[in-house]
Amino acid sequence: MRPLPRILLRVSALQLAFIAASDASLIITGVFDGPLSGGTPKIVELYSTSDLGDMTGYTVEFYFNANTTPSFTTTLSGSITTGEYIYLTPNSAEFTTYFGGSSDFSGGSINGDDSVVLKQGATTIDVFGSPGTDGTGLVWDYLDGWAYRKSWTFASPTFDAGDWIFSGINATDNDTSNATSSSPFPIGSYVPEPAAALLGSFGLIGLLRRRRA
Repeated sequence: MRPLPRILLRVSALQLAFIAASDASLIITGVFDGPLSGGTPKIVELYSTSDLGDMTGYTVEFYFNANTTPSFTTTLSGSITTGEYIYLTPNSAEFTTYFGGSSDFSGGSINGDDSVVLKQGATTIDVFGSPGTDGTGLVWDYLDGWAYRKSWTFASPTFDAGDWIFSGINATDNDTSNATSSSPFPIGSYVPEPAAALLGSFGLIGLLRRRRA
């Protein structure tokens, strides 16, 4: 059998890296600092990339201002299926008013300069922001606005602002609902991976291997 061309070997290596990067079962996909009374609702959105029959052991840590230890921690529980979202907020009534529907768990009262960390046991799965750093004036500042993960980006214990879309500060001032906002939070819109393309390229490599055998 002839060896595969270098281009296909490179594609294969990229696919393996892609799979490893997307291996986390839960990821942080959005943070929101709302415009209603008291700066509510304040929410964190998580997305499930695979079925989890038991979320025991998963926690979400909230780091206010420049705190180096969590100011608030939410312990997750129950089950979730692939493609579902989880919403954490300390403002369940305001969540319903602004977005409709209902939230899932209580969360920390984040402002636009606060960081969020998703953990499984002692292992850091995903991070938004920089714990120990006040985000005011930084690229990831979401005061009276939001940040949302770009599709096809994945969980990482190291925050990369390039993986996120930012509304800019004060983007939702005076808004009363997401539906009428001039800068709506793209709630529930994350796309995890180009699965069809990924599987198709694996099939192409297999086909070329057979033809060259």
